[in-house]
Amino acid sequence: MNITHCRKLAIMSAAAACLFGSVSPTHAATLTFVQSFGSQGSGSGQFNTPEGVAVDSAGNVYVGDLNNNRIVRFNPADFAGAFTSFGGAEQFYNPLGVAVDSAGNVYVGDLNNNRIDRFNPANFVGTFTSFGNTGGIGHGSGSGQFFGPRGVALDSAGNVYVVDSLNNRIVRFNPTNFAATFTSFGSLGSGSGQFHEPTGVTLDSTGNVYVADHINNRIVRFNPADFAGTFTTFGSAGSGSGQFSNPYSVAFDSAGNVYIADYGNNRIDNFNPADFAGTFTSFGSAGSGSGQFSSPLGVAVDSAGNVYVADTGNNRIVQLSGAAPVPEPTSALLLLSSGWMFLFKRRRRPGL
Repeated sequence: MNITHCRKLAIMSAAAACLFGSVSPTHAATLTFVQSFGSQGSGSGQFNTPEGVAVDSAGNVYVGDLNNNRIVRFNPADFAGAFTSFGGAEQFYNPLGVAVDSAGNVYVGDLNNNRIDRFNPANFVGTFTSFGNTGGIGHGSGSGQFFGPRGVALDSAGNVYVVDSLNNRIVRFNPTNFAATFTSFGSLGSGSGQFHEPTGVTLDSTGNVYVADHINNRIVRFNPADFAGTFTTFGSAGSGSGQFSNPYSVAFDSAGNVYIADYGNNRIDNFNPADFAGTFTSFGSAGSGSGQFSSPLGVAVDSAGNVYVADTGNNRIVQLSGAAPVPEPTSALLLLSSGWMFLFKRRRRPGL
């Protein structure tokens, strides 16, 4: 085969790769420490075992302040000035998971009340509603019941997803008709379609559900439309690349990267599901300094790519930045002439 023919085949191969979609590599996120908020206590600007964390569309951060039995809200631009708390022992019994819908309603995994609570910050008492075991501390495993609910997430249709942790399942319901829409996914175990004390949940932009399968040391993905058929796992037990030690929470950024509060490894892991091994990176180590964590349990990402971590053992919220950039799109033009195939790549001009 002559050199001219080799070049011709190389050009044709490149063009074919473009035609079949092999043009956008996945990117891992590189995290850096920005700042931390809070200290131990029960006063303004303090936390006592913060666990769940969420961010609303305005950039406000919500925290499940577990042992203070309250939900805390603050704005990172004015932590002390914007620090507000909702509830107390009369409303919550170890609130943990937290999520905010598009209307600003806050959903809470009320751990030891075995229920999901909802309220609007503009009228906490007037809008406080509970779903599930509302009669006290009782629990169950039937329809409409929870046992140790932890993580909470919402989809674009307003459905609520709950990690029903001690029932080893994920529950979905719609607040407009709790009993009729109550559906559960999974059972106890380590096989396909099973969980062992799951703790965190989130959804991607296409409706896939991601679960921190705590005791199984893995992240699980499934689509509610075909639970068994789409059940996929990522990771194994350990401290190396691609491994977890009791992962607790899971979150997504706008580029499709997954963030994990890796509790036992005292770090935040992130990866892209399209290339788990190739994009897996970790940030942090054990301690109380900048870039260190003590048993991190919660993680959330805002629209600007800031990552917020419930640094539980240090009784603070940590802000990280450095979400992966989205690859710049390119366009391709293919011309066929006398058996030749040429690939022209047109770069975007600045500002377009």
